[in-house]
Amino acid sequence: MLSQFFLTLFDLSPVASSLTQEDNLKPFTFEELQKILELKADEIDTDLLIFNATISYLENLLGYQLADKNYNELQTVKDCQVFTDHEHISEMINIIDMTTKVRVSNCVIDGRRIIFIDPKLEGHVVFLNYNAGFNEDTLPAGLKEVIVKLFLLKKKEFIKQINHEEETGFEIPEDIQNIIRIYRRKSL
Repeated sequence: MLSQFFLTLFDLSPVASSLTQEDNLKPFTFEELQKILELKADEIDTDLLIFNATISYLENLLGYQLADKNYNELQTVKDCQVFTDHEHISEMINIIDMTTKVRVSNCVIDGRRIIFIDPKLEGHVVFLNYNAGFNEDTLPAGLKEVIVKLFLLKKKEFIKQINHEEETGFEIPEDIQNIIRIYRRKSL
C-alpha cells in the first residue's frame, strides 16, 4: 500500500520510470526482465519493487554498483602503481600528476590497478577521472542470469510471506553463488 502511494505520488509508474535517465544508465533494466519473464501487467508495481531490491541485494553481495558511473579520486603512487576505488574501469578519462600539474599519458590499466611507466611519479599524488561499471553491452551474461534467478527467488519468497506459508528462509542456490563469487570484489 505504501509502495502504491509512493508510485502514485511521484508518478513512477512502470511507463514513467522507463523514461527516466537513471534507468537508461542501468546495465539491466526492468523492461528487459519483463521481456524475458513475460511478467503479468497487474503485478508490475510489486515486480518493480522486487526487481529494485534484487539489484541492490546483488550489488551488496558483489561489493560494487553495476551501473557505469564517473568517478574522481586522488591516489598516491607507490611502487609505480595505484589502485582505484571502483571495479571494472570502462574508460580512463584523465590522469593528472598533482605535483607537476601535468597530464600522465603512459600507463597500463590492469583491473583496478594502474601501473605507471614513468618512475618519476613515485610518491606523487595523481588525480584520476574515470568511468567504471557496466552498461547494457558490457554486463556479463552470468550477472544477467543471476539477476533473473535472484528476482524469481525473491518473488517466490515474497509470495510465501503474503500467503503466510511456512518460512524456509532465503537461500541462494550454489550455482548462483558460484557466479557471484567470480564477480565479487576482491580484497587487496
